[in-house]
Amino acid sequence: MPEALHVSEADAVQWDESADFVIVGYGGAGVSAAVEAAERGLDVLAIDRFDGGGSTAMNGGVYYAGGTSVQEEAGIEDSVEEMYKYLKTEVGDAVQDETLREFCETSPESIEWLKKHGVGFNSRAYMKKINYPDPTYYLYHSDNSLNEARQKIARSAPRGHRVQAPPKDMPTGYGVYLTGPLSKSAEDLGVRFRPQCEARQLIVDDTGSVIGLVVLEIPTGTPAWEERRKLQARANRLMTLLPPTFPGAFLTYGMANKVLAKVAKIEEKHRVSKRIRARHGVCLSAGGFIFNRPMVHHFAPQYDLGLPLGQPGDDGSGIRLGQTAGGAVGRMGKISAWRGINPPDTFPHYPMVNAEGKRYIDETLYMANIGDEMCERQDGVGFLILDKAGKKATWRELFFGKLMGFQRNPAILTMMMRSKKASTIEGLAKKLGIDPGTLRRTVEHYNRAARGEIADPLGKSAKDMSPIAEGPYYSVDVSITNNLLPMTTMTVGGLKVEERSGRVIREDGSPIDGLYAAGRTAVGICSNIYVSGLSMSDCVFSGRRAARHVAAKADGA
Repeated sequence: MPEALHVSEADAVQWDESADFVIVGYGGAGVSAAVEAAERGLDVLAIDRFDGGGSTAMNGGVYYAGGTSVQEEAGIEDSVEEMYKYLKTEVGDAVQDETLREFCETSPESIEWLKKHGVGFNSRAYMKKINYPDPTYYLYHSDNSLNEARQKIARSAPRGHRVQAPPKDMPTGYGVYLTGPLSKSAEDLGVRFRPQCEARQLIVDDTGSVIGLVVLEIPTGTPAWEERRKLQARANRLMTLLPPTFPGAFLTYGMANKVLAKVAKIEEKHRVSKRIRARHGVCLSAGGFIFNRPMVHHFAPQYDLGLPLGQPGDDGSGIRLGQTAGGAVGRMGKISAWRGINPPDTFPHYPMVNAEGKRYIDETLYMANIGDEMCERQDGVGFLILDKAGKKATWRELFFGKLMGFQRNPAILTMMMRSKKASTIEGLAKKLGIDPGTLRRTVEHYNRAARGEIADPLGKSAKDMSPIAEGPYYSVDVSITNNLLPMTTMTVGGLKVEERSGRVIREDGSPIDGLYAAGRTAVGICSNIYVSGLSMSDCVFSGRRAARHVAAKADGA
């Protein structure tokens, strides 16, 4: 990534094109910024290295919100205040309290704004704890709000609003039912969208303000442009076909690299450089860096074996572009890792232990809480301990329960190929390389808590615990090293921003005039502990925030 191009002033540059507001990356955050800015009368140009949509278009389509009309329609009582009290337990110090409160207070309005732009919602609610419900349900507890300890802090409510979409057997590709309608609205409002266009360099004047950028693109509609687009799409499909740690992934990645080599040749021959003037601001909304594996290894090597969640454009380019203009970064080592153990519903009722045979978390917590604890403090290790009844119940649910394919199939493979069996707890411990006495004490303490004789030191409710009774006994490996049960990961760090405006800040905390960041290119609401839907709602929140500030700046110019 080249350093920013420094010029004395805007008039010193021969510009090829101009706009009030230029958006780099046209996923959930970018398209939200575009629509909001266009609604406020700005001339908007959005560019994207691919065809737009970003990771948002590929995700499960869950939007986190509270106190909404959708909840009210379902007969569910919720409020902004309860949402705020709950989220404070998960968000921590990722953002200031004032920012979190604004996020919650604008939550009901954001649902109405999305509805206005054609995004559909449905009030059919699933009220039990699950990591992702049957696709015929659209409102669910996508967090820890059902956890007994959390309910002492805030009243629980299903706040995961899945967008209305045709049901399917995978939790991917639903997000396009948010980005698609917003893109249509943006087009109707006059937003100019330039796909297959790469932001290469920021242009900064003598005051340190970002006044434009250099882009590389093949002339739109030419045979070379069409060929590059087709090849890039093929490479993206190959790179997301299998988890990188899955058997056979080296073949699909090898094929993708060959296709990308063809893309590079076309770009080298046909791409041209253009300078675009951004009269009031540039917004970087180009995703995170989970597909940049060397970058992940540099900042968070404990997540090397995780399954990247997103799309190949999540390579950190937006973050690095912001750094060239002096932008500071934060929480770069923070990665959300999702160790889902529910469904099957049996799993969270049993204890999970580390390499020493000790429990370390309430097993009913949301999968990101489990993944965070497992990877940050337990060397990525987790073994569920089941008894005879637990194994029988698990198989019954896997074969006859109403599970989706992505939930059922990895669990079946794990039960078949990543499970150990012994007639005694001590024998099981030896097979796992764990001290038999330690595992025996863990099981005894767990059973006492399950019977209500003692309080569980990890806060798990006795009603959510099944005592380990009759053998034989089984371990189920749910560690990050289990490539049959991939642990989904996404980066949540990025450029630091001034939270009232979304402007990128320097190391000294001063804002960079004319430069904004949104979505996963920036530190945001979900940059501590993730719950489902929080990234998509933060994308909309942060994108619209940047647009509002740019519009106010333009009005005062």
